[in-house]
Amino acid sequence: MFRQLTDFYRAWAYESESTIKMFQAIQAGHFKDNPSENFRSMARLSWHITESIAELLHHAGLKEVDGIVDASQEKNDLNKLITEYQKSSESLVLALKNQWTDEMLGEKVPMYGDHWERGAVLSILIRHQTHHRGQLSVLIRQEGLSVPGMYGPSKEEWLAMGMKPLA
Repeated sequence: MFRQLTDFYRAWAYESESTIKMFQAIQAGHFKDNPSENFRSMARLSWHITESIAELLHHAGLKEVDGIVDASQEKNDLNKLITEYQKSSESLVLALKNQWTDEMLGEKVPMYGDHWERGAVLSILIRHQTHHRGQLSVLIRQEGLSVPGMYGPSKEEWLAMGMKPLA
């Protein structure tokens, strides 16, 4: 849980940059919405990560976050995805700077039938995104594409450095 907005801004800068790296690892020909009963497609999962920024923060009362809140009709436009993600990410930071203070982070807001502290909302946003980025990395690797490292080198990055990937 965040107690200071500056801590969130630092964490969000890294996490949003990592998400963009993950999106950029997808090649346009692989970014398609091929629905399955058992898992989200690469496109749908990516759009879910993107729509969750505005959707989650709107629930927390931060209506000024500009972004898609329902991307269920979005399909195969990878460039639009990246643009929309960047817009939402930047809008989130601006809205927080204009609307919330450190003192407000301990206040509870109604969230999905419960009440969460605002600082917890920000923490959950990051964890939610990280969780789905992990799922996306599996789909990317299954397509034979290189996965970028997030918290250390990926297999492909170890190999590019001339080192054996850790087992």
